[in-house]
Amino acid sequence: MAPGDRIDILQRSLGGGRFESLQCTMGFAVTAPNGERLGVTAGHCGAPQQPVGVKKWIVGEVVQSQAPQVKEDPNRPGHYSPVDPFGPDWGTFRLTDPDVKLLASAPGMAPRSVGTARVGDPVCQLGSVNGRRCGKVTKVMNDWVVSDIVTTQGDSGGPLVRTSDNAAIGIITDAVTLTDSDSGQVTQRLTQYYSLNAVLRAAGGAQLATR
Repeated sequence: MAPGDRIDILQRSLGGGRFESLQCTMGFAVTAPNGERLGVTAGHCGAPQQPVGVKKWIVGEVVQSQAPQVKEDPNRPGHYSPVDPFGPDWGTFRLTDPDVKLLASAPGMAPRSVGTARVGDPVCQLGSVNGRRCGKVTKVMNDWVVSDIVTTQGDSGGPLVRTSDNAAIGIITDAVTLTDSDSGQVTQRLTQYYSLNAVLRAAGGAQLATR
């Protein structure tokens, strides 16, 4: 498994050997304070102890997870939005299958350090749905980063890297759509990320793995 690879986190059993799962993306490989190698993804992808699958095989489990609380839109049943859109959204998972290795880099994505995003930074992300897409940072708000890259569901958890120095910046958490208040027409599509620095702090001082 490598940054940008698809992971499926099992949400519940449907019986008869069938399961409901949520497709997400591996972000970065990190080393926990106890030396254990872990993968990073978005927190809303799964809760602690939920199984992690790759190509219909269970290969690991979620270790830690923090995700924004959500509420149902009373005008759109079945549609949910975060109570606090800037709540922490990160998770880590371990591999339990000895035949699967957790790699630190992928083609076109080889982070060498952890960086702090700045407006205007050239960046690229990897998502399991949309692959490699590039753009620039448009906004930085505390532990949150926004870019002009367009993304969709399934890319959540994927890595964002600054291309000028291969610094790991954050993980994909949400697609943002801006609309005109009068016409309702879409004016811009953006992507929101949770800072990798914030993830490493919350994970007890984990460190980015580079090999």
